[in-house]
Amino acid sequence: MVSFNRPRGGAGSALTAPYQVWGASLTETMRLGHGIFDDRANYHSFGPESHDRVLELAGAVAHRPVSWLEVGATAAYGHVLVAGPAFRSNQGALGDLSLRVRWEVIEEPALNLASVAQRPSVGLTLSTRLPTGAVDRSGDASSGPSPGTVGSTATSQGLGTTEVALAVDVRKTFGSRWQIGGVAEGALRAPDESLGIDRALGPRGLVRVMGIAFVTDDFTVGLFGDLAAEGSVAYGGRTSPQSGQRAISFGASASLKTESGLRAGLATTFLPPIDGFGLNAVAATGLTTFLAFTR
Repeated sequence: MVSFNRPRGGAGSALTAPYQVWGASLTETMRLGHGIFDDRANYHSFGPESHDRVLELAGAVAHRPVSWLEVGATAAYGHVLVAGPAFRSNQGALGDLSLRVRWEVIEEPALNLASVAQRPSVGLTLSTRLPTGAVDRSGDASSGPSPGTVGSTATSQGLGTTEVALAVDVRKTFGSRWQIGGVAEGALRAPDESLGIDRALGPRGLVRVMGIAFVTDDFTVGLFGDLAAEGSVAYGGRTSPQSGQRAISFGASASLKTESGLRAGLATTFLPPIDGFGLNAVAATGLTTFLAFTR
């Protein structure tokens, strides 16, 4: 099993393989909220008049000036419907622009030979999220967790500040048909005044573990679990108590690639509506489809 057949997924993932030069992708994500976790991690389902629905589109491009380095950019658009017994917000907006650089620190050997050390692949990705998107929803306290944070379904909406993140991606293939992997990402946010008051978002972290099966050389399926968390928010120099967030979700994915460079796939995620799984977060089911072309 050659190393470049391994699927990518999660924070810090590459769009292109080391032997390719460029790539482009279009991703669509739909999320349906079922309820919300409060600041004590207790779950409350939405009533008949409450909704949290999101449709997102994200376009990405990437280029490899050399085989071990990928540079890329991602732009997004999101449409959000949030409603409750006494309010309703229905709007679409451009999201933030993200720029990233990925370094293939270690590549997994292309062939399983006894004379070759079977080391795992390791990739490092440095990314920055620029405050180019709208932040209207984050200013509406009645609409739930701020968009762009781990507790919100509307991750394509503007964060309102610059974020810098570093991700580590480790993969290991076994017996040419199985792979396990993990991704860890940490991010810091700059202080901002996007809401008309001094604000400081807490640091953000994400851990993903995954298992992947190569059904054929071109078709893969996988399972994954995510733990995302964010520190408390400070307004006017004062930390808002119990404003930290946590979301634990599970998912499955499938992807197909062709010799022409065309790739397609889908993934579904689910944050269980069970006490303790979330904190200041919306419990939701998500479906993501993507189409990519790489050469």
